[in-house]
Amino acid sequence: MSGRPQGGFTLLEVMAALAVVAFAVAALWRGLAQGTALTQALPERTAARWVAQNRLALREAAGGWPSTRTANGTEQIDGRVWYWREIIEQSEEALLRRVTVEVRAAADGAPLFALSGYLARPHSAQDED
Repeated sequence: MSGRPQGGFTLLEVMAALAVVAFAVAALWRGLAQGTALTQALPERTAARWVAQNRLALREAAGGWPSTRTANGTEQIDGRVWYWREIIEQSEEALLRRVTVEVRAAADGAPLFALSGYLARPHSAQDED
């Protein structure tokens, strides 16, 4: 038998427990920061989605058979000016055009949202071929 009482933790055990707690708190803090950043960016991304959906809806409502091209413009939604780029390109299918709309918060910024859709060639344009 040892003459030493077993009443507490050693310094090494306390330091190991503190290290585990420190790593857990750091991971929790990082997760909270990421969640906060995502929550703050959500309204901006939602407005960018609206701009992209509006551009595709306007392109579809215009009808016709657009030529392949890239166009840039602005639209005001939610009290802000949004910068969009509309890319119309030939798809794998001859009777379809692919339309991609990229939306940015600044003219030279990275796209916040991109949306693609397809336009069918109108029957009147098909008959001309």
